Amino acid sequence: LADEYQRWTGSVKELKALQQMLIGNCLLSSAFVGYISPFSMKLRAELWKTVWTNDIAERGIPVTKGIDPLKVLATEADIAGWQNEGLPSDRISVENAAVVTSCSRWPLMIDPQLQGVKWIKQRLGEDLSILQFTMNSWLQKVIFSIQMGGQLLIEAVGQEIDPILEPVLSRAVIKRGRNAAIIKIAGEEIDYDSNFQLYLQSKLPNPHYRPEIAAQCTIINFIVTPEGLEDQILAMVVNVEKPELEQDKQELVRKQNEYKVTLSQLEDDLLSQLSAADPSTILDNLPLIEGLEKTKATSKEIAVQVAQAQITEVEINTSRELYRPVAAEGSMLFFLIIQLCFIEHMYQYSLESFVSFLYKAIDRTEATDDLAERSKRLISMIRMTIFRWVNRGLFEDHKLIFCAMLTFKLFAQNRLVGEDYNAAYFNFLLRAPFVVGAENPLEDWLPNKNWGLVLKLSELEGFENFTTNMEKDAPSRFKEWFNELTPEDAKLPLDWKRLDQVPFQKLMVLRCLRPDRMCGALAEWIRNILPNGRDYMDCDGSSSFRQILQNSFEDSTSTTPIFFILSPGADPVKEVEAMGKSLIGLQLGSNYWNVAMGQGQDVIAMAKLDIGHREGHWVMLQNIHLMPKWCVELEKKLDIFAVENSHPNFRVFLSADPSNGIPIGILERSIKLTNEPPQGMLANLRRSFALFSKEDFEDRDTKVKAILFALCHFHSLMLERKKFGPMGYNMKYPFSSGDLRDSAQVLYNYLEGSTSVKIPWDDLRYIFGEIMYGGHIVDDWDRRMCEKYLLYFMRDELLDEIEMVPYADGKLSWLSPQPGPHERYLEHIETMPAESPLFFGMHPNAEINFRTVQCDRTFDTLVMLIGGSGGSSSDDDAAMSPMVIAENTCSEILEEVLEKKFATDDTARNLSDEEKGPYQFVFLQECEYMNGLVFEMVRGLQELQLGFKGELTMSEVMEDLAHSLYSEKLPTWWVKLGFASTRPLKSWRVNLQDRCAQLDDWIAEPLNIPKVVDISRLFNPQSFLTAIKQLTCQSQKLELDKLQVFTEVTKRDAKQVDAESKEGAFVTGMFLEGARWDSTSNSLEDSRPKEMFTAMPVITCKAGLQSEKQDKNVYMCPTYCVPTRRPYFVFTAQLRTKAPPDKWVLAGVAMILDIGGA
Repeated sequence: LADEYQRWTGSVKELKALQQMLIGNCLLSSAFVGYISPFSMKLRAELWKTVWTNDIAERGIPVTKGIDPLKVLATEADIAGWQNEGLPSDRISVENAAVVTSCSRWPLMIDPQLQGVKWIKQRLGEDLSILQFTMNSWLQKVIFSIQMGGQLLIEAVGQEIDPILEPVLSRAVIKRGRNAAIIKIAGEEIDYDSNFQLYLQSKLPNPHYRPEIAAQCTIINFIVTPEGLEDQILAMVVNVEKPELEQDKQELVRKQNEYKVTLSQLEDDLLSQLSAADPSTILDNLPLIEGLEKTKATSKEIAVQVAQAQITEVEINTSRELYRPVAAEGSMLFFLIIQLCFIEHMYQYSLESFVSFLYKAIDRTEATDDLAERSKRLISMIRMTIFRWVNRGLFEDHKLIFCAMLTFKLFAQNRLVGEDYNAAYFNFLLRAPFVVGAENPLEDWLPNKNWGLVLKLSELEGFENFTTNMEKDAPSRFKEWFNELTPEDAKLPLDWKRLDQVPFQKLMVLRCLRPDRMCGALAEWIRNILPNGRDYMDCDGSSSFRQILQNSFEDSTSTTPIFFILSPGADPVKEVEAMGKSLIGLQLGSNYWNVAMGQGQDVIAMAKLDIGHREGHWVMLQNIHLMPKWCVELEKKLDIFAVENSHPNFRVFLSADPSNGIPIGILERSIKLTNEPPQGMLANLRRSFALFSKEDFEDRDTKVKAILFALCHFHSLMLERKKFGPMGYNMKYPFSSGDLRDSAQVLYNYLEGSTSVKIPWDDLRYIFGEIMYGGHIVDDWDRRMCEKYLLYFMRDELLDEIEMVPYADGKLSWLSPQPGPHERYLEHIETMPAESPLFFGMHPNAEINFRTVQCDRTFDTLVMLIGGSGGSSSDDDAAMSPMVIAENTCSEILEEVLEKKFATDDTARNLSDEEKGPYQFVFLQECEYMNGLVFEMVRGLQELQLGFKGELTMSEVMEDLAHSLYSEKLPTWWVKLGFASTRPLKSWRVNLQDRCAQLDDWIAEPLNIPKVVDISRLFNPQSFLTAIKQLTCQSQKLELDKLQVFTEVTKRDAKQVDAESKEGAFVTGMFLEGARWDSTSNSLEDSRPKEMFTAMPVITCKAGLQSEKQDKNVYMCPTYCVPTRRPYFVFTAQLRTKAPPDKWVLAGVAMILDIGGA
């Protein structure tokens, strides 16, 4: 025992020292078990290594230096045992297991990748009862487990846990007698066995549980970490590539774990034998001495094997590490795709599905003996396979976002050849920060917001001279570049042409000056910098939907459904049936069942699924989003099929509109596909015309053919116009090919067999515009627009030859085809000029508008997903942390608004009843609104400040406020109590000060209304216009509801007005969108290129009796508070025009009060 003597002497010494430190070690470990488990790896380490350890030391509590709480909670033998039971070997998984086995509250595992639950199932085996809340009679199973003292796992828990389990969660156990215990569930008393153990598991990636649940359960974050997943993928890859190597590794790990367990047991046996032996006869105790010899020999043998195993482990690890880059790629891709669910609920992907495609990619990779080359090929194939699988299930709008996420991720890791990553540049491109309120020396051609962006750009290293060059050195050359149709392809002026060599930096300039070209330029940058970038950007671009479906079908199995995410106008059923006929001789009612979901169809669907599962049929379930509750049953059914092993030919096809009601479990296991209708006028016109068969078309009269062609063109315009956002429509409408087909049927019924020469245009226009298409339209201004299109196309000139581009004034021309055979119409469709907003009767600027919005939306989404502060260029990382930014912004805003309060009560008291006119009431009401908003701002910000200081617990509302301040968004309550605005926070704050300034001026002299009222600075501009009507009503003794506001545009701006209006009031703060106001001719004119909004001069608003007669030279112009238009309508203004008013209706011309940062 000489060796043991030395070791045990050391151990006794350690144990004595440990006795002193036990209190600190136990305190740290208890805190670890109680509080640490919901957090991420980084936060956990920061908490126990820095915050808690330092706090314990400061309080003078004895604690072992450099203590690791994991060592206190579990021995190496414990950890080895867990890993043999299937626990991933990364640190965070081991910490989670230590918490699960040590916590006294019930463990609630946040486990979307099912890693924790797999370990629990393997650990407890058949002793574990498993249930879900969706199962029948689940409560009986819970009660049975409690009574029998069993181990119970409740899977797939939602954000709310059934209240009936409240007594179980809170352990409301009542003692009866000496040993008995009972618990009340659903009003019944049942026996409670103290051996009962409950485990809860949630698949939700980021659930918000009530504080009570957090107190009753220990929430454990089992979400897989990038490092942990990398190790798991490495094992998978090596297992396929070098199975013998992975087997050796696993065998080695198993043996080493067994050695640790055996050594621990031997030592325990040895100590128990020694402690039980009689000291006086210890030397005569032969069994003890033999036992000691055996233990010693085993111990030595194990020591030799451990030393040998360590050498082998180094060799194996060296070989395995060659595949590390492949594993890193796989891990990176998985964490990329699981973020997509933040864009759209339908984009859900499970680790299991991901792994199955990972294996497919490995199988498809071209073989080579060179390991480094093989590794490169694996990375390339895995990246493309996973990308294609995910990309096929994304909507068109999101494909660029996904591709950009992948490229930016590789760019940030410096894995792209051609350009170096610069964090400051990357942040600028993503966030596009701009200086507010700076004077713009180039305002005759450059919008203020763009100049603000340029000023911010020049703060970056390498761009210091950019503003000087633009403003002083070559403004005209920059203006030329700015006015280019495709500036991304043109060289920048002066020395900046060198940016063609560093395209990412050119993107930054484009983001400042021409954001409307950003999406196209970003796509081109990806094509060039990403290896095989074109294959990613144009993925499946040349494949028909049938080919994509065929490929996806090859990847599907009897347990992997194909899920069609629907969009308006898409119909995948025909494609599925056509594929089925060619593959298995598909026949409805024989080996194929098609169920359109709706009331009462759930029973039929279940029956067909059962038949398909047994017989190997195909089952198509359409529109499952209509039955969200039943979808939960469907998920259970698919789970049962997976366990029972379906017939290998069994296939399930599901279709649904995007809906949050569809369970994550169904989405995760499915192969998702989208099939959006074509984009663009030409593609839509082709599709519309293809609805009518050649034979049917040829039978029709020439008049019918001409009207039918115009109807197809009108249908395409109505579908495509939505891309222009609020300028196109105030609301979105679900126009479909059914509307066109029904309109054509009405046309046939009206004209076929009719002997009348005259075509009843009025009737046709009414039926098309008010019933067929108008039946969808609920906004009056959209209805007016639809009516004007029909008025233009549906007239006698159509039968001869008509200009299909309305009111283009020769800028673009495309005549209607001469009556002829079907082929002539098809040929004519192909002669359509390149797409332009002029087709819709809109100004070319409208395209800039919708492309700029598209750019903003894309980058807002990327900021949300990537979190634009990734890798800040600042040396002081803390200065750039979101919470520090939020705290600084909080203090700044508080300083701005703390003293703002309008003394409305005093002002109202000081005015006599005679002095209180309609205008005074309007301004008093505005001051009340402002007081309400400022009060809420001050209350929320002061509360948040206390939260930052740690004096108040951060509630969800406070966290949302902090997040809004950091991400430059308006907090929810400020939006509810505030004025309509589309501004980012910084610009909104400036606007708030301007609004307060106008109210300050009024409250100083409440009897004198400002000479010119800026109605864009009012909460409720309608109330001011109503006040004008009320005054006219009083002075002229007229009825209020018979009056309307009339407008006259003056030639003065606000500074030139020196007296108030004799009649009505002077107002300002209006901007024209879609056209411009020409002060010389005092009428509406076409906008100048790239000029989105033009400020209106002062307008006289006065009230008068409503008139039935409409002046042909007046455009009835809707006025809205903000560019998003509906529901913020203010009033209808009258603007003089030389062109027909219908031209401005189709152009979407409106006046906007607050144009935001534009």
